[in-house]
Amino acid sequence: MSIVSVQFGNSTGGRLSHLRSLLAEKFPATEIKPNGILPTGLRAVDESEGGLRQGAITELVGRSSSGALFAEAVISLLINRQCHGALIDTKHSFDPEGCEPEGLRRLLWVICRDVRQAIKVADLLLRDGNLPLVLLDFQAVRAKELRGIPASTWHRFQRMVEQSSTALVVLSSQPMVEAAQVRIAVKSRWKLDAMLERRSELLARLDAQSFTRRQFPALPETARKTA
Repeated sequence: MSIVSVQFGNSTGGRLSHLRSLLAEKFPATEIKPNGILPTGLRAVDESEGGLRQGAITELVGRSSSGALFAEAVISLLINRQCHGALIDTKHSFDPEGCEPEGLRRLLWVICRDVRQAIKVADLLLRDGNLPLVLLDFQAVRAKELRGIPASTWHRFQRMVEQSSTALVVLSSQPMVEAAQVRIAVKSRWKLDAMLERRSELLARLDAQSFTRRQFPALPETARKTA
């Protein structure tokens, strides 16, 4: 298994500098199709629009188990599209075991200590504008910490992805991204016996519903609260 990973400690400045060098070395500039769609291969996600919008923020709301499954689907997407992507892991919750090695070679995995570091890394990657897909995982973060993120941060990120056509996907336990263009509410609740099933089988049964920004006021109550 080969994977490009960066782990952040206390010296954030030095790590960010290292990350900039790593981006330039490992991920050379590639042409990104403006206003494109990245198919995930997940029926529950792709059926409404065909996949993830490039140049937009998508928020996936659900339990951490659903986010982990979605991350694995994203790794398969990197293989199918022959592109690179990034996973910003705020609480070191991503488990690469069992993921396809080819997909991991195309993934930049950044492990952050807290929300503040994760936001800084996201800012750097979006400014770089070279990765068609960036996944920001906040599902294991307490709601109190997430409420401390200013709304202006998300609006700034939206302006940045519009310029680069990057698809930014934020994984959260409850709706929080004001600037999201699409919100995916995952309704699946896995029991302990699901651990004995293959991930591909769980992905096929993923129960989710997508809402565009216009539909946010009509979100069902279950999608407004922690999934």
